[in-house]
Amino acid sequence: MTTFSNPRILDARARFEEIFGRAARHYGRAPARVELLGNHTDYNGGLVMAAAVDRETVVVGAPSANRTARVHAAHFGAIDEFPVDAIEPAAAGSWERYARGVVWALVEDYGPLTTGFDAVVVGDVPLGAGLSSSASLQAALALFLITAGAVPADLDQDAARMALARTLNRSENEFVGVGSGLLDQFSCLFGRRGHALYLDCDTLAHDRVPLGQPGPAIVVCDSRTSRRLADGKYDERRLECDRAAAGLRQFLGREAAALSAFTVADLEVAWDAIDPVPRQRARHVLTENERVRQGVRALGKGDLEEFGRLISASHASSRDDFENSSSALDLLIECAAAAPGFLGGKLSGAGWAGCTVNLVKAEQAGDFAASVRAEYHRKSGVEPLVHVCQSTAGAKGGNL
Repeated sequence: MTTFSNPRILDARARFEEIFGRAARHYGRAPARVELLGNHTDYNGGLVMAAAVDRETVVVGAPSANRTARVHAAHFGAIDEFPVDAIEPAAAGSWERYARGVVWALVEDYGPLTTGFDAVVVGDVPLGAGLSSSASLQAALALFLITAGAVPADLDQDAARMALARTLNRSENEFVGVGSGLLDQFSCLFGRRGHALYLDCDTLAHDRVPLGQPGPAIVVCDSRTSRRLADGKYDERRLECDRAAAGLRQFLGREAAALSAFTVADLEVAWDAIDPVPRQRARHVLTENERVRQGVRALGKGDLEEFGRLISASHASSRDDFENSSSALDLLIECAAAAPGFLGGKLSGAGWAGCTVNLVKAEQAGDFAASVRAEYHRKSGVEPLVHVCQSTAGAKGGNL
């Protein structure tokens, strides 16, 4: 038996034995992720930079003697039980729907599971805060099932990891019913300590880009606001981007599958022919793709100041053109910009609520966190949750 010091694995093992009356044999663990550049570009076939960060979901468990899955989520104190050969969706938006969706997609793409299983899920990824707790859960559960031998996959090569990322994204799109792009699953699976991640969501070309030695802290500030107030906005933005792409295709007479196949120059030529709201959304997406290109070059030169400036420019574009920020997120960025060690900051994830992600000089991360916490509380009356993170490795599985 391998000895583990990871507190979440130890917690999950103890819970598993208490709930299921036997020892857990395998684990999967997957990090959270932050988007550094490339907001809402992924489903537009564009460019993204992200990083896996050191908050994680852990799944431990063991194969069972029947064709049933039993999954206990510690955060919710509940067990979901379902047959692995006839999977029906659970309630929309529930953790059970995500867990079932992973199994459904793995069966669709890799064939029937070789066994049923019991599992326990624990983690410290903030929920609903733009750190992709859902993709972290997906990747951890998938790595557990692969390690347990229930799914015939070998993730030693990047191509196999990319195939799994696409399977998990299919789970979210087709089973859960969320029209997300590939960024979240890719980031959780491909993370590397001390590196940012680059992904072309059209060609799937990707790279790991060093953040420097020593690298910056990645500080996530949670406004403690709920995205429920913005229900439907994500799908609305997708439709607006599709309308912009259709307008560009028609005006330029060019076949293109996605908005990101066009350039900022194309948009300028067609500007008056496209409806005002879609063209604003397009300007954000197309300038954001260019910021990603510039960001890769900046990190290649070790220029964190320039990289941080691009991150802040991304937030301004999200706020003004894509309109997926909020007064709370803007206030967090305002407080961050005045704090020690600030290099750049932007909203994280879908937007409208939740978190900002900030690049901060590592030696000043503690002072930065204290300053943002105090100033945001003074101006809003709410004390934000501040998580000082580091880039980390991607998902992995193993035996206990």
